Order: sequence, then C-alpha cells, then structure tokens
Amino acid sequence: MNCGIVLPLMKTVTFLILLLVLSPGVGFSQNRQLADRVAAVVNNEVITQSEFDSIFRPIYDQIRKTYQGRDLQAELESVRLKLLNQLIEDRLVYQEARKLGITVSDTEIQDELDDFKSQFPDETRFEEELEKSGMSMLEIEKKIRERLSIVKLHQSFIRGKVMVSPAEVEGYYQEHQEKFKQKDGIKTWCITLRKGEEAVKKGMMDEAVKRKAGTLIAELKRGADFEELARKHSQDGNASQGGFLGFVEKGSMAGSIDSVLFSLPEGGFSDILETEEAYHIFRVGEKRIASKKTFEEAKNEIMDKLFRKKAHERFTSWMEELKRKSYISIR
Repeated sequence: MNCGIVLPLMKTVTFLILLLVLSPGVGFSQNRQLADRVAAVVNNEVITQSEFDSIFRPIYDQIRKTYQGRDLQAELESVRLKLLNQLIEDRLVYQEARKLGITVSDTEIQDELDDFKSQFPDETRFEEELEKSGMSMLEIEKKIRERLSIVKLHQSFIRGKVMVSPAEVEGYYQEHQEKFKQKDGIKTWCITLRKGEEAVKKGMMDEAVKRKAGTLIAELKRGADFEELARKHSQDGNASQGGFLGFVEKGSMAGSIDSVLFSLPEGGFSDILETEEAYHIFRVGEKRIASKKTFEEAKNEIMDKLFRKKAHERFTSWMEELKRKSYISIR
C-alpha cells in the first residue's frame, strides 16, 4: 500500500497557451531557438514546430518530474499526440469563428491582458518573462484574440444550444442514489518510509527503516509537528503537502489500517503500520459522519454534470463533422 496519490495525467487545455509560456515559475530560462518547420497543416494554415514546442516544453518539464524510463517515453508520446490534436482543433475552431463573423474588441483584449499581467509581481517581471519567452506583445495580443474567439464560439454555438430539463435532473438523482451517499470519513495525513529492494523482494522486515520510523514516533510523542516530519522524511507523493491525504472513506484502506485509523481520536497518530513495501505512520483529524445529499442539495451539481456531458457530446460531434470537411495533414 502506498499513501501517495499518483499525479493525474496532464489536461491538455491550449486555451491557456500564454499561462504555460509566460507564467511566473514556468517561463523559459533562455530565449527560444526553435526550428520553424511545419508540424501540421490545417486547411490553408500551418502549425509550426516552434508554436508546438513553446507550449510543450513546460509540460515536458512537469512530466519528467512524474515519470521515468519507459513510462516517461510512453507518457511523452501520448501527451505529444493529444497536444497536437488539441492545437489542430483549436485552429479549426478559430477558423470557423472567423467564418461566422465572431469578433473580439480591443477593450476585451486589453481586459484579458490586464488580468494576465496581474499574475506577475509587477510590470518589470512581466517584461522580463516576455523577453525570455521570445514573444512580442503583438503575438500575445494575437493569442488572446484567438482564445477569446474560441471561447465565444463555444458559448454561442455549443454551450448556448445545450438544454437540461428539470425532469432529466430528477431522473438522474433517482437512478444514481449511491453517488450521493457519503461513507464515514476521516481527514488523514501519512508518513511513508519505503523498505529497501531486498527486503521487499524477500518479504522481510527492513530493520533499519523500521528503526527510523521508531525515531519519528518518538519525536511525535515529544510534540514534533507531523506535517514538518512528513515534508522532511516521507517518501510518497504527498510529502510536499505535509503527508495530507484528504478525507479517507471508511473501507478504502487495507483492513488493518482502516480499523486503526477509525479507532484513533481526532488529532491522534498511529503506531508504525507495515505493508509489503513500506512502513507508515498516520495522523487523523476531523471525522465526517456518513450522510446522503437530498435532491435539493444535489440538483445544481447534477445540472452542471449533465450540462457538461451534453456540451462535450455536442462539441465532439460538431468537431468530427468539421474535421471531415477540412484538410488536415500532420507532418
């Protein structure tokens, strides 16, 4: 058992091109020097390799922190294909927006630019990141115009034509009662210390690692901060969040761990708990009693879910038809 939560796959949303390229902490550390070859042709327009790489590079850096070896190569290829497809779809939507006469005013562009700049500490930092990215202000304004045009088309011709009736909402609630039930839950933190490879292979105790876990228990008993110890020593994906796992539902952990967690008082921590690959120390906080949402409590959530589902289906169908009518070539 591993307390860590696997990081989710990258969500390819190229409407946020500018955020990926220029956001503080994500921008490039050197000027772009990218080959300007053609990555794809969409009707009479091209998507260049430099355009693709300017978005893919910061995503690539994030993926490298999460995956290794074959998994890294497989994930990079998967994300590369998804991103290129998203760029093609965005270009098709923008072309269609122009055909439909959708316009974006200078005021709208300025408002969006001001909002984007507000994410930087000051104007100087913005200009520094702009220079590092190799983008001009005209390019940024062009990207904003394209993004707002795409958003407007979605709002008017996709989302604007989706309807969800009260009967559909009530029907969904009646047919999916289990989705609105919450089991007993408890806010949980975890410190994970991994066993050595040999101990894992042989199914043995790792005495050195267990002794280290024992020293952490002793520190906790002396009043040490659990989250600080987790940040410093834990070896799972939640270490940087102080070992925080969120609310853990009853029955979601391995039997012995589950029973220990739900027997602890709020604010209490467990003794050392052993699994096949590691030793764990848990701390618990607020407890949540099992409950069920009423229809009134759930109806807005259901409305949003059904609306997004219908909008996605409508967009997918519309996009498939648009692709059939278009010339697309991936180089």
